Amino acid sequence: MRSDNVIRLERPLREWERELLGECDLYLVGGIVRDLLRGKHYDSLDEDYLAVGIGYEKLIEVLRPLGKSNLVGKSFGVVKFTGADGATVDISLPRTEYSVGPGHRDFHVTFDPSIPAVQDLVRRDFTINSMALHLGTGGLVDPLGGRGDLAAGILRVNREGSFREDPLRIMRGVQFLARFGLKVEEGTRRMMVRDMTLLSTVSVERVREELNKMLLGAERPSEGFLFMHDTGILGLVLPELDETFGIEQNEYHPDDLFMHSIRSCDAARPDLLIRWSALLHDLGKKKMKREIDGRIVFYRHEEESAGIAGSILERFKFPREFTKQVTHLVRHHMFQMTDDWSDAAVRRFIVRIGVDNIEDLFAVCEADARSRADRDLMDHLETERGRVERILASEATLKREHLAVNGSDVIERLGIEGGPRIGEILQTLLDIVIEHPEMNTRERLLGIVSEMEKHQ
Repeated sequence: MRSDNVIRLERPLREWERELLGECDLYLVGGIVRDLLRGKHYDSLDEDYLAVGIGYEKLIEVLRPLGKSNLVGKSFGVVKFTGADGATVDISLPRTEYSVGPGHRDFHVTFDPSIPAVQDLVRRDFTINSMALHLGTGGLVDPLGGRGDLAAGILRVNREGSFREDPLRIMRGVQFLARFGLKVEEGTRRMMVRDMTLLSTVSVERVREELNKMLLGAERPSEGFLFMHDTGILGLVLPELDETFGIEQNEYHPDDLFMHSIRSCDAARPDLLIRWSALLHDLGKKKMKREIDGRIVFYRHEEESAGIAGSILERFKFPREFTKQVTHLVRHHMFQMTDDWSDAAVRRFIVRIGVDNIEDLFAVCEADARSRADRDLMDHLETERGRVERILASEATLKREHLAVNGSDVIERLGIEGGPRIGEILQTLLDIVIEHPEMNTRERLLGIVSEMEKHQ
């Protein structure tokens, strides 16, 4: 509930909040205030606090009997505090800072309990993030008109040198505009373009996290990618995607390769694995494009796309397993299950993709189909999904652990020690059972093992 300058929380104050309010002015700051004004429910938001008028040691003293304080951020005047409810929050003292170099750690920081809340707020990045809510009075502190910009759907940077102080703010601005449906104020846009080359001084991990926030939080990440393309930022961050702009496709695709890629990303569910796979699934078409008998074709583009996807994700230092999963989905997104496939063929397909990957592969393919409104393909995928689900529901043997025998059984039957040979035998047994499920009994499989050994 709120009036023009008062916001009432949807919960009672916690004990530690009440205790601190007896010693200082305590505010909620930043994103939580922005999102409350956007109508978000309090329970879904992350809490960040600003404590004004209290020294660091006194802050720790007040909090000590009320929970656990982690002092890892002491040099920046920040306490990570875990209260009785188990929630961990950041409580900061007001501070000033100025850049002394291009890196995100290259700042001189001074925190001081006498600094007013307004001074702390104006040092932040964008006006929509530079508001505070006093927990005692519910009063809104908004020195830069962030509430008005939010209502008008405008992204406005706080000051002229903001992106030079921390170039990552350019990427933060991109993900904000995509997540919240904002238009970038012209002066802010000009500064983003002016300073975008400074992104080369930012670690790839920090850029990756802003892209991830956009992919997870935006209904249409395409808005961010379009803005980056139009401003030239995308050529610095994801040149492989930027270079697909204007690449004509064939009759099955109404959009060029760039628009198809970002619309596929929009059509994917907000899951990092699926959205990254959908975004990157066709990038290899640029290199593999050919014209044969008057038709544009992209034979084996999925292999090239998988290689490009792997290079991009490795450059952004994604975990190895995540990169492996994305490249696997991209490599197999062109599968075509036909009506004449036998159940054994479907089982082989499931094994090749991996039981744990099947649902994700269908999600990527469906995003591809939805991005171009291909009703026939969507219906075909639904039929294919039904066949796969029927096989899975039949409890078919699709993994070695589903076999009626294990490695110990093979070792005992053959009287040999373990080693690579055991794995080879189990794989052969699995191949047999995939083709002939009725063979998955202990007696039959051990009989096959004995026959295999006779012919060694």
